[in-house]
Amino acid sequence: ENVCTEREEKEEDITSPDNEEISTNGGTNGGFGFHSFSSFNLNVQSCAEKQHKYICTSIKNVNGRKRTEKITRQCCHGFGRPRNGPPNAHCQKLDLYSMEETVERLGAKEFISTLKKSGLEATLDNDVTLFVVPDSAYTSFAEQMWENNLVAFDPMARAKRAIDFASMTARDMILGHTVNGSYYIEDISNEQLLKTDLPGANIRINIYPRGPMTLARDQSYAEHPYRYTANCAPLLKLNRVADRGIVHVVDRVLVPARNTLMDIIEARDDMTLMRTFLEMTGLDKMLREQGDDKHFTIFAPNDDAFLKLDKDIRRKLKAGNGCAMNILKNHILDITFCSLAAVNGVKTSTYNMLNEKLEFEYAMVGKTRAPSTGVETGEIEEEGKKMQRIRINGMSTIEESDVIASNGVLHVIDSVLPTDSGMPISNTLANHNLTIFKQLITDAGLEEEFDALSNRTFFIPTDQAFEQTEAGRYWIRQLKEHPETLRGNAALKEFLEYHVAEPLIKTCALEETNVPTKAGQNVRVNLYTTNPVFTTVMNRATVNCARLVRFDEETCGSVVHEIDKVLDVPKANLMEALSANPDYSMFQRLISLTNLTELLTSPDSGLTVLVPKNDVFLEVGSWYQETLQNQDELERIIRAHILPNVICCTGIVPSEWPFVRTTETVSGQQLKLNRNRRPQVQNAGITKCDVVASNGIIHEINDVINVQAQRTSAPAGAGSGNPFESFGSLARPLPFWF
Repeated sequence: ENVCTEREEKEEDITSPDNEEISTNGGTNGGFGFHSFSSFNLNVQSCAEKQHKYICTSIKNVNGRKRTEKITRQCCHGFGRPRNGPPNAHCQKLDLYSMEETVERLGAKEFISTLKKSGLEATLDNDVTLFVVPDSAYTSFAEQMWENNLVAFDPMARAKRAIDFASMTARDMILGHTVNGSYYIEDISNEQLLKTDLPGANIRINIYPRGPMTLARDQSYAEHPYRYTANCAPLLKLNRVADRGIVHVVDRVLVPARNTLMDIIEARDDMTLMRTFLEMTGLDKMLREQGDDKHFTIFAPNDDAFLKLDKDIRRKLKAGNGCAMNILKNHILDITFCSLAAVNGVKTSTYNMLNEKLEFEYAMVGKTRAPSTGVETGEIEEEGKKMQRIRINGMSTIEESDVIASNGVLHVIDSVLPTDSGMPISNTLANHNLTIFKQLITDAGLEEEFDALSNRTFFIPTDQAFEQTEAGRYWIRQLKEHPETLRGNAALKEFLEYHVAEPLIKTCALEETNVPTKAGQNVRVNLYTTNPVFTTVMNRATVNCARLVRFDEETCGSVVHEIDKVLDVPKANLMEALSANPDYSMFQRLISLTNLTELLTSPDSGLTVLVPKNDVFLEVGSWYQETLQNQDELERIIRAHILPNVICCTGIVPSEWPFVRTTETVSGQQLKLNRNRRPQVQNAGITKCDVVASNGIIHEINDVINVQAQRTSAPAGAGSGNPFESFGSLARPLPFWF
């Protein structure tokens, strides 16, 4: 009973391929087959129940035309379900009053009095939604206008400052709080704009969750589990039904939002730098966009905040490069975040346009300035005393909140929010204590050039990596003993640029491949797994066998991966590296007697060579001499020491039965990999790891690799050393497998 039904129908052509009729080819099959001219008719129905209405929507798609029918059933005007009643409660007659009396009963007598004095009494005879202001807030607003001499309205001033209170008449104020039609708060979606009777002024509704501590003490929670704002002003009372229309009580006079965020920034004397930086980066165009789907929040540092920054950072901001873009985007959200969204007593978080988290919490801070809008975020105290304000990431304080624009809201903050993604590489190195590499860049005179790089991947050795490698110790000595020789040093420039790859590659996108560097040569990326079971899940990465120990640290337009070794540019191929070391002469002699020399000189081979030192061969001198005379045995032995892929020492992990890891030689034999006190390959321990050549790496080992000769008559996989021969050959182009 007492339920009114509204029906809306709409029919339209469907041009989208997804909505066209679906035909199937084929003939009949016992009367159950589809014919080529058959089509599917799609019927979809969905229903939703709200506090005061029940809505069912039906969509019928027949032969290319879509018919939508929406049926709304709700309590007729003058009837309603009891608050906090059961879901199936009947519509009961309400004691309704006139709009005037309803507003007065809600404590907004001054508002209704101004409405009458402005000649808008006829508005109350229509179906409208009023956002009314309590007498206390209304009186405070009127006094503020009087004190600021805002009672005399100059028509010229109205043309120049359309959104300011100074340009408003009392009539404008009432019109800016009046919306045609009845809007229950549950029927309004987040970010929805309600068109007011004041031309060009909308009311933006936002919905926020309640804080966990308010659930127990707030009696209205059961009725409204969310908090609502109108132009960022909290709604105190909701859905008060009058004989014509609905009333919502808002805690202050609403600012008419006519100007864009960029218009507001341009009009403020304390945001000249912010305006300049936005224009230099082109972000000003985004902040001028308007429309139902355009809503932004900008935490705008004032001029004093920018002046606190390092001069170099300000210079980069003025240049308008990628660094400046990221610094500014760190202050912008693509949602409307009113101060009410931050809950006192807990941390509230959201994500900015860089997808980086911003955390908000109330804190007691010293009051530094009087708010220009008359709006405070917390407790108001006397000048100079502490008060509650919202802090962002524990660093910046909101000094002035909820400056409303037609496309969002602006908050004034007292310091710039730092972000690694907005800092040039020199700052990132300093922040992460990569001091030696940074000092080398500075002394080489390359800091400005490196800071200007974008879309790069920086592989930066830690300070410990410099101290533990020969090439690193060399450059440390140069820094200490001959710093004057480093500026313009070609060798140092090549060394530094060899640590800069292109393009930007985060760890989630790493692949086993060669990556070009700024120095012109490639670095080799390899991936490994430390999991004994899931051997295809790669969780360890190296670049030229230097392990990534920290990764994905963002810098201006690029990314930084910290590594545990310095990257020295390899000048020799594998064969040249063997020839250059006298301790490898006996192994090098064996290779020269085979046909494998070309393999070790090929520029794209990507091999791992296991090299016994001369001491090893001298211990088995007679065997060595016999092998020199046996060409077949000689080649078999050498091939057992060459792997067709790069396996760095960091990729060799403990491997015990049943999870035995093996790798394959160039002749297809299986070698067991393990790590105890040191990395091991088959029967040999690796005594010197990762000698990087231009086409692979060398491991120095303490024994000759011992593998049995393959029997040609054996079935595939037999005699290969595979611990799971019954499964057949498991050879595949991965570093390790069972």
